[in-house]
Amino acid sequence: MFYKLKPYASSVFNIIYRKPASIPVRIDLSDKHIKITGYVEFDKALLVPFKRTSEHSDSLLNTKPENYTYADAAIEGITENWSGSYLFEGADEPVEVEVELIRKEDPEATIPEGQRFFRIRHTNLSGTSFVTSPVWRMGWGFLKTGCPEAAMLNWSLRSPGTINMNDYGRLSSFKRVAAHEFGHILGLGDAYGAHYRFFYEFPGTERYMMNANTEVQPREIEMVLRAHETGKMQYFPFKFSAGLYFGSLFTLIRALKK
Repeated sequence: MFYKLKPYASSVFNIIYRKPASIPVRIDLSDKHIKITGYVEFDKALLVPFKRTSEHSDSLLNTKPENYTYADAAIEGITENWSGSYLFEGADEPVEVEVELIRKEDPEATIPEGQRFFRIRHTNLSGTSFVTSPVWRMGWGFLKTGCPEAAMLNWSLRSPGTINMNDYGRLSSFKRVAAHEFGHILGLGDAYGAHYRFFYEFPGTERYMMNANTEVQPREIEMVLRAHETGKMQYFPFKFSAGLYFGSLFTLIRALKK
């Protein structure tokens, strides 16, 4: 579903989960407060200490203990970037968003019986990070939605996808990318000029988390609520321009040849 803005102040979000434990990420709404609870399982490769190199100084990583892991960094990146106070268009008062991620390997965690988890795993496949659905869900998402983004991530409340995280040299970069990828788990598409968007960047999203990994915007929170209300992933509109598409494609090909 392509996103259409509807002011939060005049909206009523009816988010109901018939079988809550089957939903890896759930949203609870109350007056001026949004609680996002996610149940996450980490790859063993992400349970090791974040790599410290002598090639460059990482001031943020230097503030962390020696046993600070990639999983710790992902949790921090997601909760720090998505939690906060958001003033929606048309609203008089801000809405507080709280994010809690519960780790499967945490012995002290209270986990509902039969709870489903989304996964975060390590990858060096393409030099980038991305979210994918299981192989048996790929492909038909495009037929269902008509959106190219749905070919690899066929999102649903029950199957929101798996985050594949690349290493990245700096802790700050890793945390922001983790926050961006979590946006897909929440049900958001990309806003930047990706090849599967025909290199079209949605106007006005230059500082959005789903564009430049910069800062979560009120509209992105609203889109998440819509996704969980409707059970349909929310996409930023795109359009095809032959000049933009082929020009960007040739630029990309030249860069790959270097």
